[in-house]
Amino acid sequence: MVTDRRPAIRDPFPTDFAMILYLVGFMGCGKSSIGRRIAERTGYAFADTDRMVEEAAGRTIPEIFATDGEAAFRAMESEALRSIPTEGNTIVATGGGTPCNPDNLAWMKAHGHSVYIAITADYLYRILYTRRQKRPKLANLNDEELLSYIRTTLAEREPFYTQASATIECTGASDSYIIDHILFYLDHLSDRPSPASSSLY
Repeated sequence: MVTDRRPAIRDPFPTDFAMILYLVGFMGCGKSSIGRRIAERTGYAFADTDRMVEEAAGRTIPEIFATDGEAAFRAMESEALRSIPTEGNTIVATGGGTPCNPDNLAWMKAHGHSVYIAITADYLYRILYTRRQKRPKLANLNDEELLSYIRTTLAEREPFYTQASATIECTGASDSYIIDHILFYLDHLSDRPSPASSSLY
């Protein structure tokens, strides 16, 4: 668990340098809601690759999985990622599996910075316990299977997630805490010569 220690954020937030920030992490960690609120705070544009896929397909993600399969969804996800303009200021909420495709990971490294919203498997279980029916890979799992899936899949994905430019430990943290620490990171990006990986708190 994290403490609610928050950094000082400049107000108004500086917007004098162009930057793309990709939010990465496991399903349920809050990438979409947090990304949208960061965009509102900063005046940046906001993009959500899952919503982009649904809009392009005219179907929900569960429907895409059911009719076309995961491989088709992943191809659409990659296409959505690459369709986001790489000039200007944009916060991008990626899908949980997006950075696990090496080509997607390379694209994000080449075109912007990224933050891994890190939450433990057991805490993710608490978040996803009542939301599984909306997730195609979780909908048919019982409680024991759900926890096992989260633990196994998170372990498989963390080598990709941890290649993000920065990692924020967010287990038990409020959205406001996470947002403030991402804003703190953004505020200092202009002083950093390269997007080398780092850990924030």
